[in-house]
Amino acid sequence: MANQKTVSPKSELRWVTHQGEGKENQSGKMQYVASVVLDPKNDEEHAAYIANINKFWDENRPKEKKKAKSLAYHLCDPLLDADGKKQYNDDDELIYDPEGKVTVIFKTGTTFPDNSPKIVRIRNAKNLPVSLGAKNIGNGSIGRLSGALAIYLVKEKNGAKRIQHAGVTIYLDAIQLTKFVEYTGADTGFGADEEEGGFSGVEDEDYQGEPEGASAEAKPRI
Repeated sequence: MANQKTVSPKSELRWVTHQGEGKENQSGKMQYVASVVLDPKNDEEHAAYIANINKFWDENRPKEKKKAKSLAYHLCDPLLDADGKKQYNDDDELIYDPEGKVTVIFKTGTTFPDNSPKIVRIRNAKNLPVSLGAKNIGNGSIGRLSGALAIYLVKEKNGAKRIQHAGVTIYLDAIQLTKFVEYTGADTGFGADEEEGGFSGVEDEDYQGEPEGASAEAKPRI
């Protein structure tokens, strides 16, 4: 199944882990992860981006699976009552506003199949490569995420070839920052107003690109 290159609209970034050991997923694999928050109800570009993810699934899904297990995005605004209190269902689970904002998740393994390290490229507002050094990206940063849409398949564990479930995943390749808020370990999601000219970078001379010899077609582990 063909992958499709993708660049998110410019919006708020959240829960970014782009370097170091990465973040462990439910399968125990280490990943780099970044999320962008979109408002499809109030922004046409955001709505079109979500529609394209849905279209990618419709055009590339396995024939036997009409409904995706996940589409790489989910609702993120809690549904509030008239008093502004969060609503919960009968299982005490938080209910999300179906017309609220959504979080789109990009992720990639920390290494390529040959165990060479995966480097998530960082670019500034002028699309120039930069290095953040030891600094990490905090909630409230503004920017774009780039990578590739792909279909994932999970087959039954009993050795059968039948597909148990499938969906859309988005590989993370690069992050463009137009406003940088450093993660401090107690991230509130608030940051300074974006200054004229946008984020220009930190320690530009220390930028490290893709490992030498790494193919543009090589897929990182996910």
